Amino acid sequence: MSPRRACAAVLALAFVTQPRGRPATAGRVGGCNFDGTDDVECRSPPSAFGRDPFPQDPARRERFGRPLPAPPPSRGIPPVRDLLGVSYYTDGNHSVADPALKRRNEAAVRPLRAYLAQIAALADGWEASRPANPAYANRLIEALHGWAEAGALLGTVNKQGAYERVWTLAGLSLAYLRVRDAAGVDPTERAEVAAWLGNVGREVRAGFDAEGPRSRLNNHACWAAVAVAAAAVAARDRDLFRWGVSTGEAALAQVRADGFLPLELQRKALALHYHLFALAPLVMLRELTIANPRRDGGASLGDQAELALERLLNRVVAGLRDPTSFAEAAGAPQSIGRPPHGSDLAWAEIAYARSPNPRLGALIAAARPLRDDRLGGSMTLAFGVPPDLLP
Repeated sequence: MSPRRACAAVLALAFVTQPRGRPATAGRVGGCNFDGTDDVECRSPPSAFGRDPFPQDPARRERFGRPLPAPPPSRGIPPVRDLLGVSYYTDGNHSVADPALKRRNEAAVRPLRAYLAQIAALADGWEASRPANPAYANRLIEALHGWAEAGALLGTVNKQGAYERVWTLAGLSLAYLRVRDAAGVDPTERAEVAAWLGNVGREVRAGFDAEGPRSRLNNHACWAAVAVAAAAVAARDRDLFRWGVSTGEAALAQVRADGFLPLELQRKALALHYHLFALAPLVMLRELTIANPRRDGGASLGDQAELALERLLNRVVAGLRDPTSFAEAAGAPQSIGRPPHGSDLAWAEIAYARSPNPRLGALIAAARPLRDDRLGGSMTLAFGVPPDLLP
């Protein structure tokens, strides 16, 4: 069975409800030693910085999981150290892509994306298996460890390659956090993977700080924020986490009173698409800050950032239902698939679980399952509420 078929099989299951807030206990069956010797699934201690952002419902696996076969053999994708992508937009607004250049970029980054898809599928398999099948988690950690040992993602990087590294780091870090505390994971490999993710996060931070002012405020800032913050949680690096959160806050400060992002409106026909692309990482970043607030040594979104995120979210949801407002604000008809699906809407599972919105729920119900490898895999599986709770 291919990784993609295995992933599709994993997604054919019921959905789960996220409890509000973080419980006083870690919410797992039995006792947890957090040293790799546990015979049950455990999460990181709730009092420590470094908690993952995913729902913690101790009965979820029993209620909604299902028997799964052993994971298929992983494809041996060689570690990618250098990231040399191909820029493909040809106009000043970055709204018109050259098809030939885009194909060249897709060919250049194909191994990277295939690896991320493989990792995300293993995270989905671990979370969906009932009884818990540690083979999925163990294989994921082993695959990450192979890249960590090779110093993957830490070589020469050009501008387009830097973007790909950010998206890849976000997905790898979030997938890692989904399985990090699974039973039987080798503690040495886990520690080395966490350290590697932290190192990649620091390289992303350094490269991002050297970028021009536009990239420090547009959708690239949103993805750098969540990628670095997730890597920081994996590595338990508080300073790195705070950089990720502050970068996300700077991006959110650009949201206008009407909910638009001015830099993304400049993308003309792709304005709505890039508002979606900016919103997705910010929704996940909020979950990371809720799991690791300032009082626990992490960082919290400020009140103004929270309000800006809600304005952006509401504007995007309205635009998905009727893109006229985006066409008028951007000065061009919008080029986006309708109804929205896949990675365009995966973030909505997170947002709806946090704060049910009937308009958003209707979009989710029509589009499931929803996944985005850059967010760590299936968001329907990780955050989705049961279908009977959707409008």
